Amino acid sequence: MTSLTDLTNAYNKTLADHAPVSSAGQANDAFEVYVLSLALRAASAEGASIQFRSASNALTPKILHFRTSPGRIYSLNKDYTHACLSFSDGLSYEAHIGVYVEGVAGVLHECDLAVIEAAEATFCRSNLVHPKRAAVLLTAECKFYTGKLGIALGREFLGTTIDLGTEGRFMLSNSDGRSVDRVLAHHKRRRHFGLTPLDSDSETQVIAQFREVFRNVRAKRR
Repeated sequence: MTSLTDLTNAYNKTLADHAPVSSAGQANDAFEVYVLSLALRAASAEGASIQFRSASNALTPKILHFRTSPGRIYSLNKDYTHACLSFSDGLSYEAHIGVYVEGVAGVLHECDLAVIEAAEATFCRSNLVHPKRAAVLLTAECKFYTGKLGIALGREFLGTTIDLGTEGRFMLSNSDGRSVDRVLAHHKRRRHFGLTPLDSDSETQVIAQFREVFRNVRAKRR
């Protein structure tokens, strides 16, 4: 079973070079930070440079603080951190943990991980609004469970992707979810179960899927 220590050790391999992470203290929160670190590894492998900013717009904060509950991208209640991803072709994004995104029906959805166009993120902070789904490149629903995933989680993810779209939308979990896997496979949703830093192959598969998202959006600019 993947432990809190396993997760913190794993994400620190990527994040500690920038700044230490303020410990979430719970494995489910650490799992989200771990998934963020995989997304950053994917972006870096596709040529992105990575920096961090705080909610107050301070560059390279001394400590990385990430949300442990859903929040607004424009909130200044705490000085939460996001990652800035910059590609040489001019594409730039922000990677956030636990922010709301507005779907096509105007409904808000919590995204455990959201990679958002930088211009959209800046606009949202300036105008106190939520990011629109069209400006969100990648999202990940992160489920850290000690038991098997219930089918209700699969149905919930299907409903979310109806409103947020399916391209670049992932469901990731450390746990086994055969029924969920089967229903999401039937509906052609992107997912990976059994994700853990203790299995390098599972990490490689998820990073590869993230890389494809970044590679595809860059190819559209050529």
